[in-house]
Amino acid sequence: MAFVYLPTILIGLLGNLLSLYAYSRPNRKSMVGFLLYSLSISDIFLLVFALPLFSIMYLPIWTDEQKSFVVAYTAKYVYPLCMMAKTCSLYIMVLITIERWIAVCRPLEVQIWCRYTTSSYSIAAIIIFAVVLNFARFFEFEIEYIDGLVYFKRELLDSDKHWWYFMFYFIVISIIFDYTVPFVIMFVANMLIISELRRTKKERSLMTIQQQKEQNTTVMLLVITIFFGFCHFFSMALKLAESFAGGFLTIHNIYLEMLGEIFNYLIIIHTASTFFIYYIFSEKFRQIIKGIWNNKRRFNRHGSSTKIIYNTDTTIIKKEASMKTRYTRISSG
Repeated sequence: MAFVYLPTILIGLLGNLLSLYAYSRPNRKSMVGFLLYSLSISDIFLLVFALPLFSIMYLPIWTDEQKSFVVAYTAKYVYPLCMMAKTCSLYIMVLITIERWIAVCRPLEVQIWCRYTTSSYSIAAIIIFAVVLNFARFFEFEIEYIDGLVYFKRELLDSDKHWWYFMFYFIVISIIFDYTVPFVIMFVANMLIISELRRTKKERSLMTIQQQKEQNTTVMLLVITIFFGFCHFFSMALKLAESFAGGFLTIHNIYLEMLGEIFNYLIIIHTASTFFIYYIFSEKFRQIIKGIWNNKRRFNRHGSSTKIIYNTDTTIIKKEASMKTRYTRISSG
């Protein structure tokens, strides 16, 4: 699986870096643009931490001493950081869903709730929540030295020794905050959004261009959240099964261990594929990404570069040059 994870994570990092570039343009002033920018950052951290956790430490490039060291310290310190990034991505998805619900079902309240300052405070609260929720994971493993080699052992995760931690935190708290709360919010909000989109489908020909763009953005984010739910559902089902079994099922059964790896891989797949969803559904995103392959600066006759100046008051970014090249921007899609 290490060789399966490796290209997926690297492709995901490249895609999220491109998404970060696209949504960090000077025009990023809408709430949804800022949330997608924040999601890209969170997904980058998630993939960076997942790289050693799921791939690098299992590659056949280490001596026994090196591998024991890498595995022990990755499990001890990288795993909690990866879970913090996962929680951030999860609740940013929830925030995006709520923002779309307001934009589609409560359009008159957009100016009240969907503001840049509101989203900034929300992201800060999500980061604090993710750190607090996952801080105990730093104590789930202990590092010990045996015959000059570094090993790690389960400490709080020992279901026989610390059954209260396993049942209360690893199972109950995780099921509530990692799955139940976000899934219920996203499911209900998405059902309301889909219902509203069906109702307004017949009125699409009467919509303004801006309204059609908003609806296209809603469809794109709807696809992302539904795909997100699909990729995370199976790991939730496995955790529910472990709660009834009272222990880790993947430790005692090779087939369940293989299923657990597949479920983890689905989460990585979702994190790595958001770029492609943006590219398929957002015309502005495609135009900016295609523009990367062109030179940002063109040389005039004297060999000097012409600086691109972005006009944030209009929907078109103009370049002060004799060549009337036009660039589009990402604001809400």
